[in-house]
Amino acid sequence: MSIPIISARTPGQVTYDLDSRSPVPTLAHELHEHINAGAWAARIPQLIRLSNRYNKPVLETIWFIAMFIATLAVPTVLRDLLIHPAMKKTEHHHEENPYNFITFAVAVGIVMLFTAPYVLWKCAGQARATTLVKKWEAEDARPHAPGAFVPVWSVKLYCNYSSITRLTITTPEAAMPSYFHPAAYMPSWINGPIDPGAGNGFPAANQGFQRPAMYGEPPMYGNYNGGADGTLPPYVNDGMRSYSDEKV
Repeated sequence: MSIPIISARTPGQVTYDLDSRSPVPTLAHELHEHINAGAWAARIPQLIRLSNRYNKPVLETIWFIAMFIATLAVPTVLRDLLIHPAMKKTEHHHEENPYNFITFAVAVGIVMLFTAPYVLWKCAGQARATTLVKKWEAEDARPHAPGAFVPVWSVKLYCNYSSITRLTITTPEAAMPSYFHPAAYMPSWINGPIDPGAGNGFPAANQGFQRPAMYGEPPMYGNYNGGADGTLPPYVNDGMRSYSDEKV
């Protein structure tokens, strides 16, 4: 069973490759305020079930094998039963050319006869999937005020024996830059500051600020060695602070 992850993330949209063998993927954080988590958990299995109705690898294999056999057999039988006897009655050998064109046209007609229903079947599945996600898009738009951001859903059902369904959802525009330090550990959905020196109390990047993991010890503990020698953190009487008793 594969891990439920976002297949691709680009500015303004996220893409999921859905498969019946995989669990329901996690909803992107940017969409939590726009798509209900319970609705998401119910929609994805529904879309996968619809996709599976139009993905029958065994049936498709049998169908194309039958097309291949018919494409070879029918023109051959037609040539042996009808064209050859007709050619024997003619005295001019060049008259064979029209009969060759007939066999070729019959082969092309058989290919189209088998391909057209297959294409229509796949198109019907794609149309139903598109209608379904647009219905969800309309449901997501109802609670929002006019002009507010509404996620746009699009889906693509893959053909040729692929069970993957690609779902793409637009995400809101990037939020305003935060005031966290550029080197701070932040989740992917929080933007860094435009000004490299912005820090909300942290020193600027050009003043030698280091990421927390690069410190050899917690900064608040000064020279505290983690208690290896049995000492406590130097909060009191560590020689770096002074206290006074003032009457209030």
